[in-house]
Amino acid sequence: MSAKWLRQKYTRRFAGMDKYPMRIAGLITFGYVAQILGAVAAGAYLLSLTFGWATPVAALALMIFVATRFRGLNNIIHECSHATFTRVRSHNTLIGKFCAVLLFSSFMDYRDEHLTHHAHLGDYDHDHDLQGIKDLKLHEPLSARVILRHLVTPFLGRHLPYYLHLDLTARDGKVSLLLKLLVLTSVAFCLVLFPVTTILFLVLPFTLLYSALNYWTDCLDHGGIVASGDDLDASRNILAPHLIRYLFFPRNDCFHLVHHLFPHVPARLLEASHKLLELDDVYNSRPNAVPRKTLAERLPADTLIPAE
Repeated sequence: MSAKWLRQKYTRRFAGMDKYPMRIAGLITFGYVAQILGAVAAGAYLLSLTFGWATPVAALALMIFVATRFRGLNNIIHECSHATFTRVRSHNTLIGKFCAVLLFSSFMDYRDEHLTHHAHLGDYDHDHDLQGIKDLKLHEPLSARVILRHLVTPFLGRHLPYYLHLDLTARDGKVSLLLKLLVLTSVAFCLVLFPVTTILFLVLPFTLLYSALNYWTDCLDHGGIVASGDDLDASRNILAPHLIRYLFFPRNDCFHLVHHLFPHVPARLLEASHKLLELDDVYNSRPNAVPRKTLAERLPADTLIPAE
């Protein structure tokens, strides 16, 4: 059974799922911005206290948290590229461009590249998302050596040329470019006034940690299986606890297989869709779909009954 068969079976079931109204979508977006600013303020307060053994631990925790909030904004861009974040397509474009300003990226470029990722998953000639990171070898079958390489790559900075880009073009329009320059000027101003706070809790989380999280997430999503030839086997779900999801897989990013099978499903409904798909023997038998289940739990019931 293939992804095509599964889509034919469930596409109508998943059609017409409700998206956020613009007001709620805006509140969620600004919520991530507020969390970043709040964490930076907490970092500034931390640095004002007497230095102790807990100071570097707390500082690192705040830095990682800021990086995860950047990922949240990035995932909103992803949702907007599919027009699944809010109900009106033009509102998705507006929010996507706003988030792209904060991440110094281009929503229009991202959308164009990402749609090729869905249409040609794993085909380096046509999948422009993966084409740009081909040298990082996400297609290699997983082994202890390959997993170790993926873990170590961000610590060596090898991912940076592929994941750290500052887009200062007018691809999203002149207003977006002006806003990017305004944000860049504001960061430079903060570097002069509050150099340590800005470097520790804004610059480093964005340049090093956020890019590392993006790389590791790509490894989790597709590492070792992206060249399988069928969308049903080329992505994986990560069924993490809710706290881990909130931090490292914001916006239900952990249900990546569900997203690739049904990209029109809004992110907030990916978990519910996954639970429905678990009732399907074909989906439930895939370790990349339900990774925590044992082989016996994944097999259809009739295969567990011995023949007489």
